[in-house]
Amino acid sequence: MENTALQIGEIANRSGVSVDTVRYYEKLKILPTAPRTSSGYRMFPSKAVEQIKFIKQAQELGFSLDEIKKLLVSGGAEAPVRRLIYELFLKHRRKKTVATALNDLGYRTRNKARFSDTTIDRLLRDTTAKGIRIENGKEVSVDPLVATDVWERVNSLLGNRALKKPINLFAGVTFCKCGGNMFVPHTSRKYVCTKCRHKIPCEDLEAVFHSQLEGFEFDGKPNISEVWHNLNIHKKRTVVEMLCESITVARESIAIRFACDPASFKTPAFEQRMKPGNETSDTTLPENAGISPATEPLLGEAEAAHFLGVSKMTMLRKRQAGIIGFYRVGFRVLYSKEKHLLPYLATCEKRSSRS
Repeated sequence: MENTALQIGEIANRSGVSVDTVRYYEKLKILPTAPRTSSGYRMFPSKAVEQIKFIKQAQELGFSLDEIKKLLVSGGAEAPVRRLIYELFLKHRRKKTVATALNDLGYRTRNKARFSDTTIDRLLRDTTAKGIRIENGKEVSVDPLVATDVWERVNSLLGNRALKKPINLFAGVTFCKCGGNMFVPHTSRKYVCTKCRHKIPCEDLEAVFHSQLEGFEFDGKPNISEVWHNLNIHKKRTVVEMLCESITVARESIAIRFACDPASFKTPAFEQRMKPGNETSDTTLPENAGISPATEPLLGEAEAAHFLGVSKMTMLRKRQAGIIGFYRVGFRVLYSKEKHLLPYLATCEKRSSRS
């Protein structure tokens, strides 16, 4: 709308109210005092039409004229609606209710989209409303839209937002026959190939994986499949990481490649024996090691680096160069003291003695 001056009759006509109502709003100073022409006519700015419509809509929501007057203080074109959001939330304490009320009144976001509970949550948490804007990691003072105590009260009602990261059991190990990775979009419950867009429901893939677990021992149970449905999502993910190397999904078949032999698997902890990475294909320990292959505790990357007195980056380089062997358990890299670390230290001592 152009910012032109309009007479009181035109303002009343466009706003859908009477001339007396416009005068009354001006008298209460809800509308700014209109300058007069030499002939005595009031000349209102065209934005007064939107202000009057806002007043009537706020009255429909149950706000008094005194409360509306506070909502209409300076702060830009969006300021009245922003203040209304805080007042509505304190009244109803429901973000969806606030969004529905604004949408029913015809309000839209900057992008001309309908308000959602997510949008309301973001606007209520925005610190610029209480006069603090974050720029380049620093706090900058700006004109507040609401009192600080109002902002604090609203955000105490909102509480700390719990960010729940969705857990997909087979993320990172599921591949399509065409060679593409398969992932689960946030709007779907299916694994989708990034190349050919082939899909498989998450429940179907879990059912196939579950059917192949017979023979794996877990937590003292002779069969993981017997306790699978009693495990929470995090424990299931741990089992997948420990057992599964890859899952290849074709149009009419699914191939699961396990990281170990069921007969040698004991529990998803440090007792699992795996084919070593770059040292040797022999998985047995020396007879004089005094440690059983099934019970020897294995060390993670950080523990192994601490044991050798080197950094994790040094461990990575030596592992990639084939200097230090390792076991790969799912996504994890584990080290045996007797099989991998002590032989490396012995080699280092021999080199130092020669030099």
